[in-house]
Amino acid sequence: MIRRPLSVIKLKQTDIEQISITIPSEGNQQPADDRILESACGGGHAEDGGTARGDVCQLCRFERQLGLPHLPEMVFPHNSLLIVAKRKLDDECRTLIEFNAFDALKCVDKEHLPDVKVGPSEVWQSARRDLSLRHDSVHAFDWTFTSDYQGTVGIDIKVEKAGENERIDYERLKRRDPIEFYEQITLYEDELADNGCAQMTVRIRVMHDTFFVLCRFYLRIDNVMVCDTRLYGTAENKAFALRESTRREANYADLSKEAVAVLLDPNQISSHLPLEHVKRTKLLYN
Repeated sequence: MIRRPLSVIKLKQTDIEQISITIPSEGNQQPADDRILESACGGGHAEDGGTARGDVCQLCRFERQLGLPHLPEMVFPHNSLLIVAKRKLDDECRTLIEFNAFDALKCVDKEHLPDVKVGPSEVWQSARRDLSLRHDSVHAFDWTFTSDYQGTVGIDIKVEKAGENERIDYERLKRRDPIEFYEQITLYEDELADNGCAQMTVRIRVMHDTFFVLCRFYLRIDNVMVCDTRLYGTAENKAFALRESTRREANYADLSKEAVAVLLDPNQISSHLPLEHVKRTKLLYN
């Protein structure tokens, strides 16, 4: 199997910190099974340490360790975004935060059905019974794969509640500063038996003195939901990065004509949905 190269970019920081962002690049010459979770076991279970070459079957890892009755139609196990904070004082590198499909799916409810209309639910369960080859029945779980994943914070990173004046500077992000690096990846996606769409994506852009990450879960079924986690760091702030998590949601019947017109675009529909929840924290570098 061809291994995809890693694209590494560095944000020019102050004397204390330097941020490195590592992300798998999407090469056109890469085999499909290096991007999407395989549909059959490739040998080497997670429990027994893998094959003689040390490889672990990603399908077995996701199915057994996550414990979900079903996985999304498309899972990208090799897609991840990793941000590493490097302290120049002692030259120590530590993971600040990572975004990956496995941890995102950990946040899916494994025991309860989603709160959606009966029609789509029955259609989905019927479709899954026809397609499933590995399960005897469809157990209750959130088959919309709704996840409020906010990223996987490094074990040495402290998380604190952000102060009232500690906010992401959206006006600064609106400036037309040259973008030194931009990338978007998909963690998982499912069409919900043609009843809608569930999708988790991550994108990042880096300017000369700031970086901005958006991890977004978009759900369209009998309602519309957008769960966003934004991460923001600046060169002059050598103490922490700001993280803001929000949930916006509305039923179809409550959508305006303007909202319906952009319903299929997660980037545009978000601004038309009422804010239901917001949480602001800061990730301390030191």
